[in-house]
Amino acid sequence: MRDLVRLRSAGFRYRGSAGPALGNIDLSIREGDRILIRGPSGSGKSTLLQIMAGLAPDFVPGIVTGTVERLYGAMGVVLQNPEAQVVTPTVEEEVAFSLENDGLELPLIRRRISEVLERLDIRHLASRHPLSLSGGECQRVSLAAALAREPDILFLDEPTAYLDEASSSSFFEALKDLPSRTAIVVVEHKIEAAAAVCTRAWKITPEGSLEPSDFRTSPPLPRPRPDGTDPGFDTAPPALEVQGMSHGFKGGPSVFRDVDLLVPAGRIAALTGRSGCGKTTLLSRIARILPAGPGSIRIAGRDIFSLKPPAFHSSLLYIPQNPEHMFLAETVRAELDLSGPPDRDLAGRFGLTGRMDLNPYRLSEGEKRRLNLCVALVEHRPLCLLDEPTYGLDDASRAVLVQDLRSLAAAGTGLLFVSHDEEFVRAAADVVYRMENGAVRREEVPLAGALKSA
Repeated sequence: MRDLVRLRSAGFRYRGSAGPALGNIDLSIREGDRILIRGPSGSGKSTLLQIMAGLAPDFVPGIVTGTVERLYGAMGVVLQNPEAQVVTPTVEEEVAFSLENDGLELPLIRRRISEVLERLDIRHLASRHPLSLSGGECQRVSLAAALAREPDILFLDEPTAYLDEASSSSFFEALKDLPSRTAIVVVEHKIEAAAAVCTRAWKITPEGSLEPSDFRTSPPLPRPRPDGTDPGFDTAPPALEVQGMSHGFKGGPSVFRDVDLLVPAGRIAALTGRSGCGKTTLLSRIARILPAGPGSIRIAGRDIFSLKPPAFHSSLLYIPQNPEHMFLAETVRAELDLSGPPDRDLAGRFGLTGRMDLNPYRLSEGEKRRLNLCVALVEHRPLCLLDEPTYGLDDASRAVLVQDLRSLAAAGTGLLFVSHDEEFVRAAADVVYRMENGAVRREEVPLAGALKSA
């Protein structure tokens, strides 16, 4: 088996950064290797992947040190943020794009498109615009585009971040069908899912080097419960009350219908379900991102459509799937200052103290999400909506997030979050709304729920 990548004392320093993001990385990837890269959010996992894939420093400004040899021919990349890879108006064209650039003949391009869409069960999306899809569906399109090239090596940066548990398993099951010579390098916080494909693991140390690791996960953290010391919330108007909400896109079937949903003040609700079932669409209706339709929505007892924009926007905070959609300022410090007096302890708990003077777009994907969460926890509005809040977070940050959502709820805020992370749902939520086949049903959360801690 031949070497595909060789790194010797390799490192990387981002432009304008005081210190290196990585240093002294020694690693060889050979044909057929299936490798997991582990480490806390912001430790440099994505940076390492970008070096091996040739994205850094050509597309990620900075300086590479040491020796980096890329000996492969075709390679495929699936990034954390699938929207960042979309360049065409349809799924079919997205998969064809790299094949056309490779100079393949049209009959071969058509055959490969058909095969990969069938393998990933997304043939029905062929004529859709990738950005009209759910995050999970868009992630699968990115994988289809990568696999269609029949690459020597496949680089996957948190490829299941937007996928539910069943879709995550299917995602990695699809990788088992790759030729045995195809190498795979995965950055992933879902260790159990990655272990289905990967045979070796490496962990990035605090010093920015690599050391051998295993596939063991951390012990569970007992689920915190409300202590009942705020009985006044039980008599307050619900933070959110949805009745009879239905939604469908023009020319298509209903996404969901007759949805009833209640989030009391001071409580946390989760909305979960398969990728593409309409969870983000439902949040977008509540946040008035999508136009009004059938059904009523009340926040803190007030009909949202009777509120003028200033009053409506002061009643809730919406954290979207893509963390970059919230950024307004030039530095992390300024971003936090926009929300009022910054909570430096909160920034420290989310590992942002050393990032305060960086541009938010320079953060890792996990750090971007943590900045979103800091803003949400500083705002203290009646209702907080969060779409995939654990995206890009390691176990330690997920555990911190449970505690901080509880603190926010204890102050009277009602929270509704969308998540595929069933473990986090059990740990954080008081009640779960599960979306399936266009309907939503309510489930109580067992007290025995738990979340892994770092």
